[in-house]
Amino acid sequence: MLTTTSLPPLDPQREGFYEAWAIDGAGRAHSLGILTPGIDNSLVSPVAGVVAVEVTVEPPGAPDDMPSAQRLLRAAIRGAVVELSIPGAVTQGDLPLHRQPGTFTMFSPSDNSWAGYPSHEESGVWLFNVRPRMTPQNDAWVRLTQLNTGWTYEGWMVRDFGTPDAIWLSYGKFVPDQSGAVSGRDDTGWGPFSGVLDFQTAGEEEFPGDDWISNPLNFPFPAALALPLDLREKNTAGASRWTHVITIEPARDRGEPIGMEQPFFMRPYHDPFGDGASDEPRVITFDDQSIPRARVVIGGS
Repeated sequence: MLTTTSLPPLDPQREGFYEAWAIDGAGRAHSLGILTPGIDNSLVSPVAGVVAVEVTVEPPGAPDDMPSAQRLLRAAIRGAVVELSIPGAVTQGDLPLHRQPGTFTMFSPSDNSWAGYPSHEESGVWLFNVRPRMTPQNDAWVRLTQLNTGWTYEGWMVRDFGTPDAIWLSYGKFVPDQSGAVSGRDDTGWGPFSGVLDFQTAGEEEFPGDDWISNPLNFPFPAALALPLDLREKNTAGASRWTHVITIEPARDRGEPIGMEQPFFMRPYHDPFGDGASDEPRVITFDDQSIPRARVVIGGS
């Protein structure tokens, strides 16, 4: 019997479905069937000598006999109760997600070269430690756990996070280097709304991030928002309307059309943008509530 927690239903047309797998001693995967979140799933292994159990996110369409690269949960079988988690499935080796990644920064480098500094600093977010000595890293680089090849990080600014009317703006997908440092650009460069026409290939800061200043290329943009953005915007109660979020996404979502990006459910880092100045660190904090887990009871019913 397999029971899952923090595992929401997937959109079968866009996200696919969950599938469980028995891993034999030779490392071969054998399907245990499609999983339904929120219920106890009865599983019967088609083979003996099972040494591990995995759960994957399979792409939309008919199931096949091979697991996808999106391994979500994994555990070796040791005893009658097996606790599945993301280390070794989503993350490399047995690495847990980083609890103190560093800081994100209010910054708009795309127009500072011609408009001077400060310009539209409240319209940009970039992933680096603006005051390195105030971070555990003691340098400019944010640190995130290395992911297996089926997964990528994605950064977002979200207006009214956690509400039905939330607006998600992606600032690109990225992965850390093998030291864990986030020391390279994301896949949107300066950002499609930075005003830079060659935004993906122009020289830029070697950190993930985007500016939201103008839309000369006429990409789809939410009608409820106006450019340039003010990421320090507050609601009527005086609280920050914008939240910085880092999600973990299936790597097959790379290349999503600009303006059509949608977040996956793993959202381990989210923090209000706040109203601080551009040289004020904004600490990235960890929240594991969206991180899935599962339990297999062998011989259970």
